Amino acid sequence: MGLSARPCHNAGVTQIETEALIFDMDGLLIDSEPVWWRVESALAQRHGVDWNDELAAAQVGKGLPQLIGVMREHGLSLSVKEGVEGLVDEFIARVEELSLQPGARELLDASEGLPRALGTSSPRRLAEAVLAYFDLTPRFDVVVTATDVPNSKPEPDIFLAACEGLKVRGVVLEDSFAGVTAAVAAELPVIAVPEQDPTRFHALTPYVVNDLFEARRLLAFKRQFS
Repeated sequence: MGLSARPCHNAGVTQIETEALIFDMDGLLIDSEPVWWRVESALAQRHGVDWNDELAAAQVGKGLPQLIGVMREHGLSLSVKEGVEGLVDEFIARVEELSLQPGARELLDASEGLPRALGTSSPRRLAEAVLAYFDLTPRFDVVVTATDVPNSKPEPDIFLAACEGLKVRGVVLEDSFAGVTAAVAAELPVIAVPEQDPTRFHALTPYVVNDLFEARRLLAFKRQFS
């Protein structure tokens, strides 16, 4: 399995011992939600769609086809493919507006040598552009995107494919409710780092933290040496 647990005296909950990590990207490693809001709002405004914070927040972590589908329900005339491509183009054009989340670089440094995957609901073209911008591509042994699986989050496909690629089950790190739901569906332990109200996350996982520094303190790395 690659997973076990032991008491974590600092956190007051069970610390997770793991041989692998699976990272979400948007909102977890990358502070991208403000950029997504600007990109979505610009598309909606150009096409006369009434888009607001509540609608945007409800789509976080579910993938761009889902988001465009909701926009179409509110009057967007573009096809799902046209809408997704437009969002990806605009997001990549704004990649310099992105930043790493606090603790992201430190967690990646601390887990060096551990098998690591990226599991994101973003399309591969977008994920590769973001990873390249932050020079994170070499940090991951496996990258699974919404392009690579039949179903995006909250379905478990992305995380199951990540485990298959790593050949070991790992702990998931997620910020969105859809992502945490997907990890639970994949029967993987998950640490939630919510950008939204954390209250409802406690029903899914005992591991709910404020940032990736706290997430690091919950993890005990079990490295396999040949």
